[in-house]
Amino acid sequence: MKDDIRRQMISKREQSLTKTFIQQNQEIIDQIENDLDYQNSICVGLYYPLKNEVNLLPLTKGNKKYAFPKVEKDGIHFYLLENKTSFRKSKFGVLEPHEGTIVDSMIDYLLVPALAISKKGYRIGFGKGYYDRFLSLHRPKHVKGVIYDFQEIEFKQEQHDQKLDAYFKGSK
Repeated sequence: MKDDIRRQMISKREQSLTKTFIQQNQEIIDQIENDLDYQNSICVGLYYPLKNEVNLLPLTKGNKKYAFPKVEKDGIHFYLLENKTSFRKSKFGVLEPHEGTIVDSMIDYLLVPALAISKKGYRIGFGKGYYDRFLSLHRPKHVKGVIYDFQEIEFKQEQHDQKLDAYFKGSK
């Protein structure tokens, strides 16, 4: 069932209008910037957008520390964004930090990508389980997802799924 949802959401994202993404993307960024948890955070975990994911890169213009994930043999680790940080494409096609300082336990506000999120706060990603494993080991104080309006759907979560504290979504 989750595989069907993944295919459906990827297809919808590919077919959606750029104008819709731009509008909803800005709404989501505004929601995040107005979130008290975000305003009070020190180190924010982000991701580099892939295949029409919500683009949170404009947040890095703020006055916080930011960290980006990199898939490694033992799972994902978050690397601090610094002036010298360079990004390279992974085998999954995602831009990841090439090297730097790992800050897994310093992140106090994590924004998680998703293909779908249920109203109960569970997410469907690309199916590799990297974020679920990371959250089971290094759960930040606040974990929030981001999706476009059409990505909020109901599905049955699995035992290993990690619940989000909340999520932000664009509107039509």
